[in-house]
Amino acid sequence: MIRFIVDTPQSAAFNMAADQFLLDQCLNSSTVYVRFYLWAKPTITLGYMQKPADVLDLRRIEEDKISWIKRPTGGRAVLHDKDLTYSCIFPNNLAAMGSTVKESYRIITECLLNGLLSLGIPCQAHDSYEDFLNLKREVKLPCFLAPNRDEIMVDGKKLVGSAQRRSTKGVLQHGSIPFSTDFRKLPLYLNVSETEREKHQILLHSKSIGLQEINRSIDHETLTGALKKGFITRLGFPWTRQDWTDDEKQRIHALSISEEFVNQWLR
Repeated sequence: MIRFIVDTPQSAAFNMAADQFLLDQCLNSSTVYVRFYLWAKPTITLGYMQKPADVLDLRRIEEDKISWIKRPTGGRAVLHDKDLTYSCIFPNNLAAMGSTVKESYRIITECLLNGLLSLGIPCQAHDSYEDFLNLKREVKLPCFLAPNRDEIMVDGKKLVGSAQRRSTKGVLQHGSIPFSTDFRKLPLYLNVSETEREKHQILLHSKSIGLQEINRSIDHETLTGALKKGFITRLGFPWTRQDWTDDEKQRIHALSISEEFVNQWLR
């Protein structure tokens, strides 16, 4: 069974707590949770191993009213601004979703591709990243450009950035699909030299793309509907759309302000 959740714009803490909440449900469930969500304000998510004070220009972030939070998946900083974020969460013993990071990533990529192609977006999944690997030797790549498995590309530019975490509770993969090009502002908020900042900006302009650069008529509702159909077609599971109940919202909010959560993801 697939349960689709289409969320309203939420705070950074709620969005990451919601993914954690669904991961916790996997212990006693055989459901694949697919959630589509937005951000109430521009937000930078950090990989779980990153230290905010080392990575971010916290003064500028505060001045520009940018939120930040660590995420349970690895990787580097990502700026979420006018994008659609998805998460796909399921028990780690669900064979149809793959038994390894590579298998699960490929299956979810195929779901996303089905949806994007139905909108006429000329995208492909690529495994070959020699050009990115060569660049990585010269500069630390922004997370949105860091090499990964089965990336979704348009004309050689990365459209979807994703990351996965497998645990004893289950599997969590989430990623973002930018509408505008505002995600390319990320280097402005990184604690790097001007030289590194310029390199990041050049790379983001030349190696990534937003939906509005492809088709300006696609909006969040249209994209969400297409991606939903993509998951249904690829997985072939029974499905339902069931947004948050009031009880679930209360539990997620309680988690998002708990001392343990704040210490782990907002410190």
